[in-house]
Amino acid sequence: MVQNLLSFARQRAPEKEEFNVAQVLEEALLLRDYDLKVGNVTLERDIEANLPAVLGDPHQLEQVFLNIVNNGLDAITDDESEEGKRSSRERRMRVGVSAKDNWVYIRVEDSGPGIKEPSRIFEPFYTTKSVGKGTGLGLSICYGIVKEHGGEISARNAEGGGAIIEVKLPSAGRMAAFSQSQQSAPAREALLKGRILLVEDEESVLDFEREVLSGAGAQVVAVASLEAMNAALEAHACDAVVLNGKMPGSSDIQETRKRLLETWPEMSGRVMFTFSSLAEPEARSFLEKNDVLYLVKPFKVGDLIANARKLLEKPRAAAAKAGE
Repeated sequence: MVQNLLSFARQRAPEKEEFNVAQVLEEALLLRDYDLKVGNVTLERDIEANLPAVLGDPHQLEQVFLNIVNNGLDAITDDESEEGKRSSRERRMRVGVSAKDNWVYIRVEDSGPGIKEPSRIFEPFYTTKSVGKGTGLGLSICYGIVKEHGGEISARNAEGGGAIIEVKLPSAGRMAAFSQSQQSAPAREALLKGRILLVEDEESVLDFEREVLSGAGAQVVAVASLEAMNAALEAHACDAVVLNGKMPGSSDIQETRKRLLETWPEMSGRVMFTFSSLAEPEARSFLEKNDVLYLVKPFKVGDLIANARKLLEKPRAAAAKAGE
């Protein structure tokens, strides 16, 4: 499972390009903007001007920052006292980006209860979350990605309470540009609207996809088997399905799609398949011939959101056409 998730999270070797790390952090924060507001979490920024660029893969580092923000948000919103009552601690997240001595520092501080064992937080399968709320793989993946970029990641508890995660990355030595094209990227578009059914047997991947899509505004129902998928479609009015194309119990995507649409014909055009690999030419040919969306892991956060938006727009477009 660890290797599968590592393959999912990485874009193979980092794709080298210079970018503004503060902008990448903002993209990750935007994905959780809805949850920050709903959870009444105050977001504070302390970002230096004229930061040097960082050399690496911005999509990998966006996943790192998103994971760190997710953990901080969970710590803040799940914080309860021993009696089960919600803590009176102020709900706050503070992010900072600064540069010193050819390094760029990214810091995320939350007002949660802190970390019980900061020295173990990057170990695979170590988690402080309650049962059913995470595999503990996330921060170990972050550790690997940051190391691949020649950087360091550390965790500690703040003196006044809460946790601090800090990422240290080597600078490229030149001032970072603020790309206008990235400002109009999928992550900055309107929130997703609609209910998406996620079907994935890898728990860690299922958790990641759920975090991304729910953070982008979608209502998400997540299941880990084809049997559970059928039950979920019976119980919920879903607008789209994102389905692992190689689920246990399925022969091939042609048969899986055929059975799905025989029972729920209204889902035609609303299904996207995901794959760990797509080597079979006949599978790719089938998907392209039938205009079926698909993503091959490792895929980017923005690609998942952009394709989910396409799926969710189809029922709205059909409804508008029917009303003409």
